[in-house]
Formats: sequence, structure tokens, C-alpha cells
Amino acid sequence: MAKTVGVDKNLSCHLDRHSFASIAGDSIDIQILQKLYRYSSITTTINYQSNFVHKNFDEALDSVLNF
Repeated sequence: MAKTVGVDKNLSCHLDRHSFASIAGDSIDIQILQKLYRYSSITTTINYQSNFVHKNFDEALDSVLNF
């Protein structure tokens, strides 16, 4: 699929999952993410997603760098 869209990198389901989690950030309800990730525990979903939610850091950097 990568070659079809002109991406010159190896793609994997792992990369796809992490990319989605990063893009989703905290904009998708955690219960919906739980179903999308197919986790049985909401705690697992929260712990996983917490690795990708950096809103406070992003806002702090934006205020310093004026983006």
C-alpha cells in the first residue's frame, strides 16, 4: 500500500495504530477508543492513550514558538 501512495517507508499495523492514537489525541471519547482498540478494560485504553495525549506540552510549545 505504501508504494501505491508514494510512501518510501515500511509501514506496519503497529505504526498505523500509533499514528491513529496520536492523531486521535483527546478528541475522541475514551469509550469509543476502547471499542476501536478492542480493549476489554477501560483502564488499558486510558493507559495506552495517555502515551499519545500531549495537549499541555503542545500548547506550551506553541506559546513559546508562536505557531
